[in-house]
Amino acid sequence: MNAERLLAHYEKIADAPDAVARLRRFILDLAVRGKLVPQDANDEPAPQLPKRIAKEKARLVKAGEIRTPKAIPALSEQPFTIPSNWRWSQLAEIGVLSPRNEAPDAMQASFVPMPLIAAEYGVVHQHEVRPWGEIKKGCTHFAEGDVGLAKITPCFESGRSAVFRNLTGGIGAGTTELHVVRPLFVDQDYIRLFLKSPHFIETGIPRMTGTAGQKRVPTEYFAHSPFPVPPLAEQHRIFAKVDAPMALCDRLEASLTAAATTRRRLLDALLAEALAPANDRELEAAE
Repeated sequence: MNAERLLAHYEKIADAPDAVARLRRFILDLAVRGKLVPQDANDEPAPQLPKRIAKEKARLVKAGEIRTPKAIPALSEQPFTIPSNWRWSQLAEIGVLSPRNEAPDAMQASFVPMPLIAAEYGVVHQHEVRPWGEIKKGCTHFAEGDVGLAKITPCFESGRSAVFRNLTGGIGAGTTELHVVRPLFVDQDYIRLFLKSPHFIETGIPRMTGTAGQKRVPTEYFAHSPFPVPPLAEQHRIFAKVDAPMALCDRLEASLTAAATTRRRLLDALLAEALAPANDRELEAAE
């Protein structure tokens, strides 16, 4: 896919208030449906991944690093067509949900409250450094490479999610309003890309539970929603390919903002001229 061609006719809708946001959603939608990059017959097919993942989970259970996973229900739907070498899965199958950390209380770690998790694509999370003993209780745990999703309204709807990286001490804790998965043999950035996709968010909104202003995405939806898994090599290609059109979206948004600012300044000048007292204008004309 040529990112420049994607934007070739964008001028036709560029004046729409949410034009750039719609374009970003369109790019993400193409990515998770297998339409952003071509498939490669030399890639290991995605159906081979579950065996490797199951073997790794068994090893982690035996080592006492994770609990025995719960049985994963069969998928009841396949919401759209995916390439033949992809596979429908679930986050509960391809990773470890709600992982926990063990570390000395005095060890420095990362604390990530909700405001430090970005909704925008490509914006990394920030963190504060605190002793582990101060943040280990009453917070959501995560470690380097884990993927977190904001589960509360309006943060879920806006797409707040993160791949946790560059954590102090390699571990962190943060807002309780997160679902977290620790991927096994699946690219973290591809998972985050899917969590920001319009299909996942729009399908999740009616599944939220709770009262107005306190609605949350259930663990069931996060853990067991149909998750389209490409071959691992293609996951890397997809993530790399998304960057180009997203960067163009950033440029387009900046140009539209600059144009809007210029238009506003001209409008302010015209209004100032039109609303100036008549005698002021006559005096300026005489001069």
